[in-house]
Amino acid sequence: MAPRQAAATRPDSPWLRTFGPPRPAAPARLVCFPHAGGAASYFRDWDGRDLAGAEVWAVQYPGRENRIREGFPPDLHALADQVTEELRGLLDRPAVFFGHSMGAVVGYEVLRRLTADGRGGAVLHLVVSGCGAPQRVRPFAGQEGAHLLDDDRLVALLKELGSGNAGLLDDPDMRSVFLPAVRDDYRIVQSYVPRAGGPLLRTDVTAFVGRQDEAVGVGDAGAWAGATLGRFTLRTFPGGHFYLGEHPDHVLHALREVLLSATTIDTGRADES
Repeated sequence: MAPRQAAATRPDSPWLRTFGPPRPAAPARLVCFPHAGGAASYFRDWDGRDLAGAEVWAVQYPGRENRIREGFPPDLHALADQVTEELRGLLDRPAVFFGHSMGAVVGYEVLRRLTADGRGGAVLHLVVSGCGAPQRVRPFAGQEGAHLLDDDRLVALLKELGSGNAGLLDDPDMRSVFLPAVRDDYRIVQSYVPRAGGPLLRTDVTAFVGRQDEAVGVGDAGAWAGATLGRFTLRTFPGGHFYLGEHPDHVLHALREVLLSATTIDTGRADES
């Protein structure tokens, strides 16, 4: 078995990590936005999968992994502002954004900013996963004020959602490492309100959702159709909120289809120009 590729950070930015070798001939970059409490390493194994030759990058929020000592952002809009600036250096090549749960909102807000300043065309497709549309983002049922829960109740909530790292949080030492980021991410996503004004997205959007997700209903995911003037597709998968960890092959196959479609359309546009 080949040794696991070490993570590489873009030389001028701790915000962006990749886990595979450089792919100068890649037709696109897949930029991944983690869920609340998640980190870039959640997407470590995606680089070695068949994703239509895309170069996989992941956003690394502050306060975790290699950024464990950094402070948290004041709110989700401030986080999106910073990620937008850091991502500009990756937009020399077409990109597809994928965000799960909180990451879907961060990816959407980054794309809104790029659209407003004329760079939105560099993003061929937005895939939003396990998240209601912006106007429907709200604390999940029974999870209002989750960032204020004591440690035991917060860990129980994460286990209920099926978070892949929840089992680690039975260890008190692991709690001290992971829970601060979880709490703060819940704080900023539960206080998030989309800002009025600004152009609608023109990017095609696909929403992924687990059919047994008790936190996000199919109707909530389907409401993303109103967030763009582009085409909208809704895809459902077996599993709950973390369906992508339960059925990774299904998800990666669907992502490959999105990437192939997006890059084919983009190539066609370039040939016509």
